[in-house]
Amino acid sequence: MDELFELVSLLGAIGDRAAEASPPSGGWGEVEEGECGYYEVEWESSPPPGDVHGLDSHTAVVEFEGVSVIVATGALVGRCSAFVPGLSASWLGVRLNFKGGGDLLAGSRLYYKSRFLERVFDADFDLEAARDEVRYHVEEALARAWDGGGVLLLDGPVFRALDVLKRGGVYAFLYSEIYKRRYELFGGRRVVGVVKRVDQSSYLAKCVGVGSDDEVAARRLLEGRPGFVGPVVVKWGDLAKYMYYVGVPSAKGIRVLRAEAFDPSLAREAASWLGSLADSSGVPVPISAADRLARRLNAAAVKLLYSASPVEPTYRGLEAVLAAVREL
Repeated sequence: MDELFELVSLLGAIGDRAAEASPPSGGWGEVEEGECGYYEVEWESSPPPGDVHGLDSHTAVVEFEGVSVIVATGALVGRCSAFVPGLSASWLGVRLNFKGGGDLLAGSRLYYKSRFLERVFDADFDLEAARDEVRYHVEEALARAWDGGGVLLLDGPVFRALDVLKRGGVYAFLYSEIYKRRYELFGGRRVVGVVKRVDQSSYLAKCVGVGSDDEVAARRLLEGRPGFVGPVVVKWGDLAKYMYYVGVPSAKGIRVLRAEAFDPSLAREAASWLGSLADSSGVPVPISAADRLARRLNAAAVKLLYSASPVEPTYRGLEAVLAAVREL
């Protein structure tokens, strides 16, 4: 927690240096392109491997005068367990909402400068990109704490196909470098990404010509029964991921998840046993446990940041603090 108190001591000085500058708009849409020259619909199931880990991270942004504080926490659960904060990782990001100001943060342990672009997170740096870089750094630290045994379920995609990658520019380079790092870390290991919000994509729907989004398409193809459909292949440069949509039993019928991996055989294998790990909400238990821990750690850190800060957050920042209090 030393970094948190280091940040607290800097908040007042950062606020004094704040200038009137509108931050650039953030948020990247998904590139809805996928390949499925063939696909299968199966209702088979198999028992999960005996050694399954879950990894999840959570981020919150607390706005103060002149600065956006990115709080990134995470958990690895299973036979190998690790937490951030806890591991050696830069889990507190600082994005200055004015130009310059890097001298205020020079030498600190805070994540205030892109390690891929060598640029300070300031008003010229997209907040969403800064947030993603800090979050991926935390996930990398947790993944390195895993010894590679069994299977690691990662909450979220192994990589995201973002519009920014097509547009090019510095952020395309940033995300490309992040994804290369993830492939170097995950490629060749038994890592499966589990995506819960499949209604926000249309890879499968476009491939098979059914449904308005991937959740609708998968439900129709599976006839409302537990099973899986795929593969859909998404490529970016030299990277390719293989995706299956899995109908998982839940308290309200089935819930559709997406299982994806760099290895096609691993993606299909995971699709056959993912449902057997589901809790009552349809989320695999290792993911659910890691998610709860990551959120609680984040909420506790945000509450402590608010209590220790010498300055009030903005109205938007107070909303983030209130959301954290509700989480505890």
